[in-house]
Amino acid sequence: MTPPHPASRTVSPAVYRSPPRLPAPALLYAPVLLFALLLGACDRPFADVGEAAVEVVSPDLSVATDQDQILLTLRVTSVQPVGEVQADGIVFGRVGEDLWQAELDLKPGLNRFPITSIVEDGPISRDTLDVLRLDWSVTTPVGYRPILFGIGGHAASPLPDGRLVLTGGSALAGSPGSFDAWILPQGGSRFAPARTQAAHPRVGHSATVLPDNRILLVGGGMLGNIDAVDQLVEAVEVFDPDTETFSAIPVDGPPVRRMYHTALLRNLGGQSYLVLLGGRGDTRYTPTSDLGIRRDMRTFLFRNDSLIALSPAVGPFIRPVAGHTQTDIGVGGQEAGRRYLVAGVDLEDDLQGVSLVMDFEAPAGIDLTEWPPLRSPRIRHASVPLAPGYVLHLGGRHPDSDEPLTSGEIQVSEARASFYLPSELEAALTPTYGGTATVTPDGTVVLIGGFNAAGEGLSEVDFVSLSVQ
Repeated sequence: MTPPHPASRTVSPAVYRSPPRLPAPALLYAPVLLFALLLGACDRPFADVGEAAVEVVSPDLSVATDQDQILLTLRVTSVQPVGEVQADGIVFGRVGEDLWQAELDLKPGLNRFPITSIVEDGPISRDTLDVLRLDWSVTTPVGYRPILFGIGGHAASPLPDGRLVLTGGSALAGSPGSFDAWILPQGGSRFAPARTQAAHPRVGHSATVLPDNRILLVGGGMLGNIDAVDQLVEAVEVFDPDTETFSAIPVDGPPVRRMYHTALLRNLGGQSYLVLLGGRGDTRYTPTSDLGIRRDMRTFLFRNDSLIALSPAVGPFIRPVAGHTQTDIGVGGQEAGRRYLVAGVDLEDDLQGVSLVMDFEAPAGIDLTEWPPLRSPRIRHASVPLAPGYVLHLGGRHPDSDEPLTSGEIQVSEARASFYLPSELEAALTPTYGGTATVTPDGTVVLIGGFNAAGEGLSEVDFVSLSVQ
């Protein structure tokens, strides 16, 4: 429930005056006069009339629904009797003491209902209730396997022509990374291995599609669980899906030393800029290295097949996050490539959830806005944009557990809140962490691999159709 903004009001300053002095004879009668006044006041009715308080009894509005109508039951309480409750012109019926009920029609996406409660001889209170409706279906192939191996900690890169490329990853959580790349052709049903291998194995790296459709591989570790900085992969490579070959990319400036980070590419004025955020890696560089959770952001210019560092080895501090996601909020709309939602856990603040919006085109520079965190703290989950202002988060795990989360959430920018997926949808998805989610040109979300509670790489692929429009 979103409380209404309190109406502003102006209060005039009090004017104090000295009380008139009573003549001496009148002082004798003052107590009697005061008693008479108090006695007379008891004959007038007195009530502390306040606005009504609204509580949702059912259904649970923190969970999205796939129904086109809900039966909403509210508990509305006030000092004085409540005379009427309505939502956007729909009048609720009284169904019990303080209970009110109405059927509300839902359109796909976010439904915002202004609730008006009228107290007899009292004020009118206004609240807003948010309900998320979505349409969905899930297909998990059982007659064939799109990938013939279990994998997690990999990266998935959808290309504009419909191809999907997997790079790196490992068969077991914490085990050595892979040198391989796998390609799913447009309209294909199975990934095929690329003709060549990378020069370096990677887990927890980033794979960014460049304007020419090549894929830039940055960071990662030689294995999933590293215990030293020298186990990070400093070398940068680019994969060409047309020739299925890898090439080395030099770095001008301090090397990249991080894994489980996020990367985004911003194309401005004909130039391409790579932005890296967070991750596990070297938090000091000099005079000695120190392995920890990075809280910084670094920017590189990608030019002439080289990465040119535009910020120091440890860039400006943002938040200590790793295994988080960073998703374009405006994808498909006019604000595409401007605002990004960072979702994860602050790994240095009692494992508190983090939802942070980064606006790269704010007038005064990059603007950071805190949002309410996800309902379930999660790391190593997968996130994709569904529509402008809607971000889907799937799977992951709590930082203190290897058990995959079975829940998913959709964050809605207009509501500044997240909604759990319907239980039937969650039951149809494969519980996993360290998997990837991508969106195909037709809007299908493809959830690939990841690890189960035993740390085993999974070969399951879920094809999820979600509509919020």
